[in-house]
Amino acid sequence: MSENELGKALLEMDAHKLGGVADAREQTWKIMERDRNRVWWWTAITFTLWGIAIFMVALMMVLYALVFPLQAKLHQDEQLVRIGAITPEQQRDAQFKGQIAFQMVTLGVTMSVGVTCLAVLSSVLLSRASRRATLRQINASLLEISQQLRELKLAQAPTAQEKHPG
Repeated sequence: MSENELGKALLEMDAHKLGGVADAREQTWKIMERDRNRVWWWTAITFTLWGIAIFMVALMMVLYALVFPLQAKLHQDEQLVRIGAITPEQQRDAQFKGQIAFQMVTLGVTMSVGVTCLAVLSSVLLSRASRRATLRQINASLLEISQQLRELKLAQAPTAQEKHPG
């Protein structure tokens, strides 16, 4: 039985299905170790993406808090003169640069939404990987208990025959 087959069997495990498989315990532990590693990686990816998403959202809020007042000032003639934009061409150039800054921050918001969506997706995948790992661990434990009961029953069978000879 290959590792993939055993992995699928652990998800849909029936104690009788794996009862005769040689080295099933060793393969089960390998699969469970792989599941632990997969859950660890999804956890690391999820935490990283959420950290980046939160940082980006906070950064965009700060940048918007700076760009909105800038744009308001760039539409007031006395403020344009104060920053040195005296000619109409300089004033249009300053307003154009303010508009570019606003568009760049808007692009940053779009990117932060994308990162947040990736964080949500990785959270779902982490939950799925964790659930599968938990189910495999439960099923492996049930298989172990089933094998122990079978061994106990076989050990008690000769003693029962000794008490009641045929």
